Amino acid sequence: MDELYFDLKPQSRNLGAVDYKALIRGEDAFPAHNPEAGFTLARIGDAVASRNIHASIYDGLRFAKDL
Repeated sequence: MDELYFDLKPQSRNLGAVDYKALIRGEDAFPAHNPEAGFTLARIGDAVASRNIHASIYDGLRFAKDL
């Protein structure tokens, strides 16, 4: 699904970027590089690296908790 991610990336609010230091501090992890956009985009789980389903679910929960 890399193609879908790269197609959506320039249209997203955060341009696909995640600020991991802000995430660790409990702050907004999605910088507003394109504030006019209507959605935030993040790659989780197997989209980034080969990981098990539990790690993917945890990534999704961690990113979605503040949205």
